[in-house]
Amino acid sequence: MSEQYQTIIQQRQPQDVEVFHNIHPDVKPPSLALDELNLANQHVNDYRSAGGLIRSLANTIRAWRQHMPKDAEPAIVAILNGGLQINVTRLVQESFHGIRIEGHAGGNPCMVLTHQNNVELLCYVEKVPEEAPERKIGFIIDGKESEE
Repeated sequence: MSEQYQTIIQQRQPQDVEVFHNIHPDVKPPSLALDELNLANQHVNDYRSAGGLIRSLANTIRAWRQHMPKDAEPAIVAILNGGLQINVTRLVQESFHGIRIEGHAGGNPCMVLTHQNNVELLCYVEKVPEEAPERKIGFIIDGKESEE
C-alpha cells in the first residue's frame, strides 16, 4: 500500500512506545496509603463516576509532586481502544461516565470524548531538566478546574 493511502491512525502512531524514552531513572512513583486516596467516605455512585476517577487521579498527582526531585515530574498517557496514545494535558468530567481527554497524539494537538471504560491512564515519572518550567496537568471536575 502506498503511503498516500495510509489511514490517519497509521500515519500518526509511532512504531515504538515513546512514553518510555524519558522515564526518570532514579525516581519511582510513591505508593499511596488507603487513607490518602480519600475513599473512606465516598458514596458508591460517586466512586463509580468519571468525576470520582479524575478526582482520585488529581489527588494522586498532587501527592506525587510533593515527593519528587526538581528534575522529575508526573506525566499521564491515555491509551484508547485501538492503541491511540495521548500525552495528557487536561482531563475533564463530561458526564457521569464521560471523559474529555485533551493533549497531544503523535505531536499533534487533539481532544477525545470517551466513556471511562474505553481508556487506560498510564501515570509515570518523567525526567526533565531542572531549569525547565514546571508542566501542570489540568483537571476539571464538577465544573471546577485545578492544575496539579
